[in-house]
Amino acid sequence: MEEQNSKENARAAHTTLATGKYDPKLSLKELSSAISKLGIKKANTRTWQLLLLGVLAGLYISLGSQLFIAALAQGHSKVVGGALFSLGLVFVLIAGAELFTGNIIMLVGTLTHLFAVKKLIRNWIGVYAGNFIGSVLTAVLIWQSGLMGNSAQLTQAGEIAVKIAEAKISLPFMECLIRGFFCNMLVILAIIMATMSRDIISKIVCCIFPIMAFVACGFEHCVANMYLIPIGLLAKGTPILEQGIMFKNILPVTIGNILGGIFILMIHPNRIRQFKFLITEFKQRHKSNSSS
Repeated sequence: MEEQNSKENARAAHTTLATGKYDPKLSLKELSSAISKLGIKKANTRTWQLLLLGVLAGLYISLGSQLFIAALAQGHSKVVGGALFSLGLVFVLIAGAELFTGNIIMLVGTLTHLFAVKKLIRNWIGVYAGNFIGSVLTAVLIWQSGLMGNSAQLTQAGEIAVKIAEAKISLPFMECLIRGFFCNMLVILAIIMATMSRDIISKIVCCIFPIMAFVACGFEHCVANMYLIPIGLLAKGTPILEQGIMFKNILPVTIGNILGGIFILMIHPNRIRQFKFLITEFKQRHKSNSSS
């Protein structure tokens, strides 16, 4: 990520010298190239590195989630809490980590034949596992810190965590899926805009508003829920090893996150042109195989 940022800054400096004006964003061609290079780098990352970077992203998103709980406990609205929650994605994109919902964007690389589907699946599985481990471990440590209170008496933050977990677990399958769908549309848009930005401040701003929107609207993010549900159940008195009920929410939300990310990527005009090319290529191969 640092290497990519330095290259972007070098290009920005060159553009500024050539035109006398600073352009805070990449061109569409530069954006497409940046996303492709990022996808290749992710696809070729070793499995153990994916797992560790996934754990790191789980920690980052959990810290953002805890900040969201703290904001609600202090009487702030979900809009304010959502803006603060975006800190997690800022850490992921600026400091560097692997987030499952963000890595849906790697699908572009498979469509353009930059890397094989098996590398995409390997990345998704390794990162998802890492995100889960990092989030649950953070939930256990935060609970042990006493910030949420104890089994005898919860703090206000602990009471809010319980309410959040209960509300999420009570959601029907289809509602979880649809909320997950819209959530990752916004997350992918945040990542695309942040990738398109040349400087750190612009990247941070691009993270804040889409993430604030999905939190304020009540959409569902599978990695955030890997923290919010366990911490709430721990505050409620449910041991971590008896929290299988969390998957009643996390599984449909994960499906929704995948579908939402794919949808927002596929309706882009560039992706539609790629689909037409792939369909034409498939027909030509089928025709040549039939003739032979």
